[in-house]
Amino acid sequence: SDLEATVAAFAASEGHSHPRVIELPKTEEGLGFNVMGGKEQNSPIYISRIIPGGVADRHGGLKRGDQLLSVNGVSVEGEHHEKAVELLKAAQNSVKLVVRYTPKVLEEMEARFEKLRTARRRQQQQLLI
Repeated sequence: SDLEATVAAFAASEGHSHPRVIELPKTEEGLGFNVMGGKEQNSPIYISRIIPGGVADRHGGLKRGDQLLSVNGVSVEGEHHEKAVELLKAAQNSVKLVVRYTPKVLEEMEARFEKLRTARRRQQQQLLI
């Protein structure tokens, strides 16, 4: 697919930006970030949003565009979105994330979602007529 080609080209050009380990405390307020992507979207799972003032934001180690590689030692590469969410929810006390910064993937995915959204909007407009 185009996305896979883009990801491969990006990975080659970046020489893979180094994976980083980030440990966040798990509290009542949640971890303070959103994830997007997953196997069902032919996409890596990545951090799409850091909630201002949330745990991840205060910790400062996590970036929008970070690809999520593992959660508490369990790999989420090539996994479904739901699997990552379950692992994040199941974590007790603290959660250890291994991430790699891949902003190009984020841009590519968001462009794709935007295209889908626009197409859907057009369909709805046609239905209204």
